Amino acid sequence: MIADAALAVGFGNLTLTTVAERLSASHSALYRHVADREDLVAAAVDRVIQLAEWPEPGDDWRAYLSAQGWTVWRLLEAHPGLDRELLALTRIPRGLMARFGAAVQGLVGHGFTLEAAFLAADTVYDLAVSQSALAGQLDAPAGESTVRADTAGDLADVAGPGIAPLLREALADPSHVWFTRKLELVLDGVAVRLAPPARHDGAGGPEGPGGGGGPGG
Repeated sequence: MIADAALAVGFGNLTLTTVAERLSASHSALYRHVADREDLVAAAVDRVIQLAEWPEPGDDWRAYLSAQGWTVWRLLEAHPGLDRELLALTRIPRGLMARFGAAVQGLVGHGFTLEAAFLAADTVYDLAVSQSALAGQLDAPAGESTVRADTAGDLADVAGPGIAPLLREALADPSHVWFTRKLELVLDGVAVRLAPPARHDGAGGPEGPGGGGGPGG
């Protein structure tokens, strides 16, 4: 009940007071169940993880690992502010760690060593969270525009004439476009450095939200 109330309030407005108001309960009553705000955030994160539909390992490690990354990305899109909370937490929510462990074991089932599976899953999860947080910073309001639009010209000029067009394009593209490209780069690296040789089949991952897979769908 508390976790659901926290999700209803939203991570951007999440405090003990707002959740207590949502539950029509006293502040002190809430303290009987959570120790502090971070405890509240952890409960909300675990609820997000519990409600999500997570991919099965299937027959292809690359499709599986890609689907893991896209699932995390979609959750972060659906819950604004969650990415920043994950980066700020000092206590890792148990549900999140259990889900990460399941992702690692899924890769082990595809023939990865435990160490390789851990590194691969950790890299993909980190990429999704950090890229989402960066997107949130770029899309934050800046006057009548956004940081992304307001600073694109200045940043491009500082980068130099050769890089400027690429930087302008990168800042103009929707965030999921660059997440797609970076995720594919990571998966290519996993295929070369970490995946079991027999599994180097080069199969592609899902195409993101909307029709089984890719961004924007």
